[in-house]
Amino acid sequence: MGVKGVSPRGPHVEIYGPVDLPDILWRQDDVQAGFTSGDVEFSALDRFRLTRTTTHDAVDEHTPRPGVFVDIAGVEFGVADTCGTVGPDGVPLLQVMWVGEGSPVGDGWVLDGYGQWTQFVERARVASVRHVEWTAVWRDLTVFVDSISGDTALVFAARGGIPEFDVPEIVHGPNTRSGWSAVVPLNQLNLRSWTSVERPVGVGCVAGDVGLVGGRTVRVARAENSTTDRAGFVAQKLRGETVTEEYVVHPRTGRVDSMWEWRATLDGTDLHDIRHITTTATWKGQTRPVVGVFEAKDLVFFEKETADLSEVSELDYTATPVRPSELPLADVLW
Repeated sequence: MGVKGVSPRGPHVEIYGPVDLPDILWRQDDVQAGFTSGDVEFSALDRFRLTRTTTHDAVDEHTPRPGVFVDIAGVEFGVADTCGTVGPDGVPLLQVMWVGEGSPVGDGWVLDGYGQWTQFVERARVASVRHVEWTAVWRDLTVFVDSISGDTALVFAARGGIPEFDVPEIVHGPNTRSGWSAVVPLNQLNLRSWTSVERPVGVGCVAGDVGLVGGRTVRVARAENSTTDRAGFVAQKLRGETVTEEYVVHPRTGRVDSMWEWRATLDGTDLHDIRHITTTATWKGQTRPVVGVFEAKDLVFFEKETADLSEVSELDYTATPVRPSELPLADVLW
């Protein structure tokens, strides 16, 4: 459940969560949405997970650049994708990017396909990830600024549909009623505000297929028209991940308010070092395959069963090399 803060109605905490939550004072149910809110005693809550969100209404010389960042031993790095990957020895890894001046010092750094120094580090060295996103006005359209590269910016609208007037820079997925993105000159943006969100890095990608595209970590899948190892593949990233200009906002359904993700289409020559990650954990004395983890609620999903993360053993990872043709089809929810 979520915690709004101290209740204005008395010495309680105001929360919101599923409509079946019991014992809530000043209860307000939204049956259609499936949520309720109200007050509980502070002592009724445990195992807090804090996500810090700060919104700034001014943009000045102190405003951080948009992107996704982690701190390791007091040094800030960019991060390719917080889903990460798993090494051949089963150790979860994150790919970090050098964002400082000059070249990084030390071993293990390599240039990726975008001319940026990257290195893989153990995920356990990272406690939290910070996502900075700007809000701006571009051609009278309110947009979010995901990233900046030189004199251009990658901007997007999460929903609202394609503008009725012609804007040649706009690209979009099959659903024209949902979101879109565009690569625009930085000097065309009227910056309005920025948001910084810090969240625990969590255990990351526990089941799925991860590869390198342009030398950077990304979830990968086959496109519906994929027939060989050399054509028809999709790179998939969620909002709040590092993307580059070839990624496009892609709605997951035909609805106006569809969930969406970033997608880039590619052929097999762009795709390298693919690994299928499987995860197991011991629960109630049995070792079982893990289907996924819902970190916001500390839940582990097994086949047809759900367990609390505190009740299972440490997750055990295996990474197996796979060919592009062995990848599953890109997930589409209808």
